[in-house]
Amino acid sequence: MKWIGVFFFAIAAMMLAAALFLWNWLPTPSEIKGCMITSMYHVTLCPGSSEYVPLNKISPYLVKTVILTEDSNFYNHHGFEWDAIEKNFREGWEKGVYKRGGSTLTQQLAKNMFLNKDRTFLRKGLEAIITDRIEKTLTKKEILERYFNVVEFGKDIYGVKKAAAYYFKKSPAELDVVESAFLAMILPNPEKYSKSYFKKELTPFARKRLDRIVGDMYKYSRINEAEYEAAVLKIQNFLSPAPPPEEIESTDTMTLQDLEKAEQELQQDTEEEQ
Repeated sequence: MKWIGVFFFAIAAMMLAAALFLWNWLPTPSEIKGCMITSMYHVTLCPGSSEYVPLNKISPYLVKTVILTEDSNFYNHHGFEWDAIEKNFREGWEKGVYKRGGSTLTQQLAKNMFLNKDRTFLRKGLEAIITDRIEKTLTKKEILERYFNVVEFGKDIYGVKKAAAYYFKKSPAELDVVESAFLAMILPNPEKYSKSYFKKELTPFARKRLDRIVGDMYKYSRINEAEYEAAVLKIQNFLSPAPPPEEIESTDTMTLQDLEKAEQELQQDTEEEQ
């Protein structure tokens, strides 16, 4: 009995030591608010610096589009979408690995700032604690600002300032509806979905996806009718000259099966990224 007591005491002591180590490792409010180099992509994040873009210097189109496509309930939750988390946890428990996405913008920011790409129970647990701390430390405006300043938009392209300059030779404030939709479209898998830019023509999937995003922007009153009509017209020649009529017809008659396959591919990329 004595040895059993010693054993359980040792286990309890190790658990307490691990908990104290973890608690001390977690970021403090001052670390969350201050300047840092992010863990995920080693991006310099320093609010107030010359490279940091405040939210009022980012196109409202881009802000609205990213919120709509990535986290439509952003302003109403406190860092978590519990229905998605429950489903994620159940499937992760059954399979031993997380494959379903559903991360909020705050969770994505927590991962970018302080974690890595591992998809394990431990990392998801740390992500949840850090997400809660971020929500309690920063305002929604500050969370969005930091997100747009660190998120990946392509190979070695981090933050909206570099993305706007690289893809469109513009400042973040100058991005229009279609340019904003394009940047939102590539977020789930930036290296893969930015290929349309380098080919200087939209793939059939990219065209359909841009149509969907712009349509949703109008459907949910993020843009007005005139902005919607102008965006639909711009998509036809976006990144390349207008295609011949036969190519337009071929694109517009893309089969439902092809579109469903493309949507499944997008979902898979989103799950793998998150």
